[in-house]
Amino acid sequence: MVHVCAAKQPRSLTGARLGVGACLWDGAFVLTAYIAAQPVDTYAGKRCIELGAGVGLVGLALARLGAQVTLTDKPILLGLLRGNVAKNWLGERPPPGSSPESRRGKADVAALEWGSKGYEATISQLATAKFDFVVATDCTYIDPDGNTPDDDHFMTACAGLCHENTMCFVTFEDRGTVLRDNFLAAAHTKFRYVKEMHRSALPQHYQLEHIDVWELRL
Repeated sequence: MVHVCAAKQPRSLTGARLGVGACLWDGAFVLTAYIAAQPVDTYAGKRCIELGAGVGLVGLALARLGAQVTLTDKPILLGLLRGNVAKNWLGERPPPGSSPESRRGKADVAALEWGSKGYEATISQLATAKFDFVVATDCTYIDPDGNTPDDDHFMTACAGLCHENTMCFVTFEDRGTVLRDNFLAAAHTKFRYVKEMHRSALPQHYQLEHIDVWELRL
């Protein structure tokens, strides 16, 4: 079990505000539940990065489980992410009364907006950390303004942050065959291993029919 405090800002969904990253979506709960159900110390000391983190639930959970995590999203969302890192005492300041040994995980925040000018250089810089895990939830969607993130750029970001031993987990909500087909087409251009996780591998109460979880490897 892992306990995470994550603030969200649902009133900032529309207009020129935070967008869909202001809220928690089902895919984040499902992937977090899967991560928390793995054997103790699976993530201890591992390097992890979350793409399109939004509120940051998955990455914060990984840090709580001992990982060294980088939470990334558009610049407009970094304030929300930094606030949630602070709420969970996962930054530079340790929790009151704790010993250094009791706080193994840590989270930091960085801007990454795939498809924006120069984003490939940002990926190359981040990738020097040699991540063990790359995670992303609900990054394939149509937002309230009718825009759809570019799957090719998204997969470029995912693959660019991986090395041969990295495990990449991506979840998204079933929003129709077009979005699913576009996601899979982009994934197969970047990864040799693209496999949907069987729902039986998920904790019982998180085996949701409308949430797909995919494992990708170079």
